[in-house]
Amino acid sequence: MPVTARRTALQGAVSQSSDASTRPTGRTLAKHRKTNKSAAAPRAAAAVLSVGLAVSGGAALSVVTAPTTASAATTAKLTAGQVRGSTSIASRPLIRFRDSGSTVKYIQKTLRLPQDRYFGNSTVAAVKKFQRSWGISATGYMSKPTWNRLTWAANHGVLYGKKGGAATGTTTTFRAKVLREAAKLKGTPYRYGGTTTRGFDCSGYTGYVYKKAGKKLPRTSRQQYSATKHISRAAAKPGDLVFFRSGGGGVYHVGIYAGSGLLWHASKPGKPIAKAKIWTSSVAFGRA
Repeated sequence: MPVTARRTALQGAVSQSSDASTRPTGRTLAKHRKTNKSAAAPRAAAAVLSVGLAVSGGAALSVVTAPTTASAATTAKLTAGQVRGSTSIASRPLIRFRDSGSTVKYIQKTLRLPQDRYFGNSTVAAVKKFQRSWGISATGYMSKPTWNRLTWAANHGVLYGKKGGAATGTTTTFRAKVLREAAKLKGTPYRYGGTTTRGFDCSGYTGYVYKKAGKKLPRTSRQQYSATKHISRAAAKPGDLVFFRSGGGGVYHVGIYAGSGLLWHASKPGKPIAKAKIWTSSVAFGRA
């Protein structure tokens, strides 16, 4: 009996000692379950999934997923070439090979090229030809001097300068001068019989412009018609003369052809010198 009692007491002591060493108390367990919070993560910036797992005494496991920005996923960025290719013409953009956009289309239209809006090899070649004709460094790219000359050419209907175009350099340069002088007199009042900057009639205006460009014309529209080489409408170039004819074939008006169906002229009393549309098919063209 004494032996049995001792064995029972010993087993109880061993059982209590083992439980105490392997199982934490309630307060210790709560301390180990305390979780760490991420530092100042915005609520709207991340979706947080917390999974509480009893790992190594009850530590919590947190899984954080980074937000996706809608703008980065949905907004397509333009290339540098596309930005340059659509730059405002007034800013004189430095457009070059492989650029594309609306401003490239303007260049192609002025150079009389197919307007595919892409600055490819054919556009580079045309720009070089244009630059050489005006004495500009032939890079094939749009420099500031090239822009200045190109926009002027677009406004005046003259494409090539001294060395370009179908005509010889001398005649092309002369017609370019004619158009420059014609434009300078825009807004000058009409004056019957006028031949000075105080006022012009139609033939007084054409005679004055041609004289400033380097060639002398007779006084009246009929005399000017007789003194020029008659050419077809298809062969006419900006800077040539355009004559208006009556039903009987006589000439009653003259102006300076500006290209694309337009002319510079002194039309009638009360209307100053301006560029206007050719309003009739009864016209003839002459080259001095």
